[in-house]
Amino acid sequence: MTTEAINLADKLKTFSDHWAPRIVAGFNGHDVMVVKVQGEFVWHAHPDTDDFFLVLEHIQ
Repeated sequence: MTTEAINLADKLKTFSDHWAPRIVAGFNGHDVMVVKVQGEFVWHAHPDTDDFFLVLEHIQ
């Protein structure tokens, strides 16, 4: 098994559209995604999965 560091800032620089997640890695059958957001986030649920959010920057 190979582990490789992922530079999230570099991955985010590869696209400009908002609310369009991109898969950057995987672990234990799960996708790790990055997304650019804009405006208010509408909370919702995925009954078959769990979500984890890591906010890298918040600008008002």
